[in-house]
Amino acid sequence: MKKQTKYIFVTGGVVSGIGKGIAAASIGLILKSAGYNVDAIKFDPYLNIDPGTMSPFEHGEVYVLDDGSETDLDLGHYERYLDVNLTGSSSVTAGKIYDKIIKGEREGSFLGKNVQLIPHVTNQIKEAFVENNKDYDIRIIEIGGSSGDMEGEIFLESFRQFKTQNPSDVYHVHLGYIPFLACSGEYKSKPMQRSIRELLRSGLQPDLLICRSEATSERPLNKEVLDKIALFSNLKPENVISLPDLDSIYSVPVFLKNTTIAQNLSNFIGKKVDFNLPKFYAKFDHLNQNKNCKVGLVVKYTRLEDSYLSVIEALKAASVDSGYNLEIKLIDSSSDDLIDQIDEVDAIIVPGGFGRRGMDGKIKAIKHVRETKKPFLGICLGLQMAVIEFARNECGLDVYSREMFDEDGKTKKINKDMIVDYMIGQEDIRKKGGTMRLGGYDCQLEKGTEIAKLFGNSTNIRERHRHRLEVQNQFVPDLEKNGMKISGKFFFDKKSKEYLVEMIELEKSKHPYFVATQSHPEFLSRPHKPHPLFVGLIKSIKK
Repeated sequence: MKKQTKYIFVTGGVVSGIGKGIAAASIGLILKSAGYNVDAIKFDPYLNIDPGTMSPFEHGEVYVLDDGSETDLDLGHYERYLDVNLTGSSSVTAGKIYDKIIKGEREGSFLGKNVQLIPHVTNQIKEAFVENNKDYDIRIIEIGGSSGDMEGEIFLESFRQFKTQNPSDVYHVHLGYIPFLACSGEYKSKPMQRSIRELLRSGLQPDLLICRSEATSERPLNKEVLDKIALFSNLKPENVISLPDLDSIYSVPVFLKNTTIAQNLSNFIGKKVDFNLPKFYAKFDHLNQNKNCKVGLVVKYTRLEDSYLSVIEALKAASVDSGYNLEIKLIDSSSDDLIDQIDEVDAIIVPGGFGRRGMDGKIKAIKHVRETKKPFLGICLGLQMAVIEFARNECGLDVYSREMFDEDGKTKKINKDMIVDYMIGQEDIRKKGGTMRLGGYDCQLEKGTEIAKLFGNSTNIRERHRHRLEVQNQFVPDLEKNGMKISGKFFFDKKSKEYLVEMIELEKSKHPYFVATQSHPEFLSRPHKPHPLFVGLIKSIKK
């Protein structure tokens, strides 16, 4: 007999960006550590099919799943905290919902009926709530945006209907912000009350409130404020939890452990939630303060860390694994003092990115770290720039990347040697969404290479990708003749000798740690199981 899945919905109010994704992932982690089988879904009310075509300034990084789905960065939090590999059905946008309905209408799926928000759109959203439910004990569902947003109303209405139809199997957690007014020296609960009122108008009564604030030990969010919020929210005081800003997102589950959340979840599930968090979370807060390392990210965007969120989290996991306190410095690849900033850090990462701006600076940075033997990890674009730098300065080749000349994605015929160029089939693509090489692909490692050793001498691994350009194989003999090893390859089939360059390294005699990958290893790093390429970088600093 199939078990009955419980659903925990997480909504937010007052302002966006208050940490709904972290809260949802933390609740999932608590339940998983208590022995429950948990998965998670993110619903976003924007009309894009996915965030794949958005600027990082608009929506942070694009997180790629194994099946090739381009998703919101919160899916990264879910995968890291829950240690799962999610699928595209875990990321649902209003664009996806409306696209499916309109296609169905064109195909005559609605039997001539007038297609309406209710019931057709709400029914489609409710179907997404339960889609691909593979005997999970609990499904966490985060609804993006804030209560009161016009674009999110149809999702809240779908949630209301779903909760009405499944009253004993649905639990509602709502996050809101409690601002502090310095002029009066007090916290104000009115914005949170208005947020709750918006939900009540939508027919939704939260079961648990998480009050976010900038509270500190010197300026605590006192119990009187929480009790007042409980009174106006039709809740008992124990159903209102304070969650202040913390030094790390990994401190959130540890902090929640000392609140009433376990009792609240136990009451909902009907069984005691006795959780035991993985050791990583306790270890993160108790690192040796005398062991420090500083890693620089040579990047295009320095104003928004969320553009490189998964890289930063992968570095944190690797540093905790090695017992280091980590400091991360974002270095603008176009800055005049680029080399001086690189000299201030212990290691360098050149992460992925698009567009020709800043490429010359990245090549300059890679040349410097190669010659000064500073530990280096290149990711996606970082590999491409490393290959260009090495080909120019060690092989004597006048080579370029196609992206250095393309404008608005239009391929120009340039009389230059392109060592990095479009893969077959990518040259004339005009449709940008979901058309890159996306998702998980197998990679065959060369035996005896330093990268193979990092992976425990494995010869076959699987990595995630998001790119259109690749190193052109006709240049490989020159690269290898001068000391660059192609240590990872993707073969199109078992019989074919045709391959794509996946990973490169310099021999130990030339550099202590000079490694690059065409993939995005940050998407596979987990707090308790950091990715080997990041571990190798941190350990090379230690040596």
